[in-house]
Amino acid sequence: MRGRVPVPRGRRASWGGAAAAAVVLSVAVLSASLAGCSSADQVSAAPCGTPGVTDHQIDLGVLIPASGPASSQSEAARAGIDARLGAANAAGGVHGRRVTYQWRDDQGSAEVNGIAARDLVEQRQVFGLIEPTVAAGGSVAYVTQRAIPVTGTALDQAWSSAPTMFAATAVAGEAVDMPGRFVLGEGGHRAVIITTALSSATSTTADYYARSLTAAGVTTAATFTFASGADDPTELARRIAATHADTVIGVLDPRDLIAIVSALRDGNHQPKVVLSATGYNHTLLATYGTRMAGISIPVYYRPFELGGPGVDAYVAAMRRFAPQITQPEQDIAVASYISTDIFLRGLDLASSCPTRAGFVDALRAVNSYDANGLISPISFRPGSASPLVCSSYVQANAAGNAFVVTEPNLCGHPLSA
Repeated sequence: MRGRVPVPRGRRASWGGAAAAAVVLSVAVLSASLAGCSSADQVSAAPCGTPGVTDHQIDLGVLIPASGPASSQSEAARAGIDARLGAANAAGGVHGRRVTYQWRDDQGSAEVNGIAARDLVEQRQVFGLIEPTVAAGGSVAYVTQRAIPVTGTALDQAWSSAPTMFAATAVAGEAVDMPGRFVLGEGGHRAVIITTALSSATSTTADYYARSLTAAGVTTAATFTFASGADDPTELARRIAATHADTVIGVLDPRDLIAIVSALRDGNHQPKVVLSATGYNHTLLATYGTRMAGISIPVYYRPFELGGPGVDAYVAAMRRFAPQITQPEQDIAVASYISTDIFLRGLDLASSCPTRAGFVDALRAVNSYDANGLISPISFRPGSASPLVCSSYVQANAAGNAFVVTEPNLCGHPLSA
């Protein structure tokens, strides 16, 4: 692990083409800036006939894995949604209507996801869905056939071809050499990938890393599957050490990766690079401390350590409207916050009497969306989906008490299929 100098929170650095500036806001002004949608219509429009839309309210559906192998994501996912909707509603809602939601547990299962989506749309009559879940692929065919608006995090190929699904990241069937270039720059040459048999999205992500490593000239020595609670981290560490890998890539719950890496280090095997697909979470630092030292994570949004108006607004909303999360700096929470912001943007653009078709058409016309400065601008226009070619990289410091930004904006190149 190379030494890094932490980026002070007060410092403004270049990131993803987004400018950063100092921000001092009162609670009222902050809520207004967070809303991201028109609040000029203090009195709602005439009654609408669209499901989920009443005189004073718009009801959405949320699908999260509250149980099952991905359940550790659920609390943070709901917190991000609560924070974004809380800020919007405090500023007057969308065209005078409060935005609320009902949620269902999809258990991280594609089959259950599809069933839960039908229940929310047909029985609960929600306007659309927010899906911060690994199992969103289970409802793609249904929401496409019914033209239901959906926002979430694109984790598999299905998001790229679904006309009513929107995400801040796009999976377009192409890998990018960016993670491989990061590993090579950190001194890694021989890697193992650890994944979990959780969903098709997990398999897609593991394949993405394998192709990226190969393109950058890094050898993939082996791919291992790990099941939390069933497999022994120490035994897997022995198998990893036998491959003589100097790099460990984790596409699984970061807590499991921490256990495996700790077992490796206890066995005097010190990998040069440890890269986790997720885990940019200050709660993990508080829990695991030095056991997280040296673990790097790619971040598609502006790192918290760089600060800026978008980051400040997110943290303020989390503290005010999701106080159950004591550490708002969590990757799952901010991803859900951004997914919710996308939905609010669509509702605002869909006029004072929104329809599902109007929502989709209006959001598909947006050519520059940046989640109020949290991400680099992206386009939702048809045919604009492309793989994420640039990311920031953060790393847990040697003391295990902070993240440092090791790469503010590392870019790569798409790879042919």
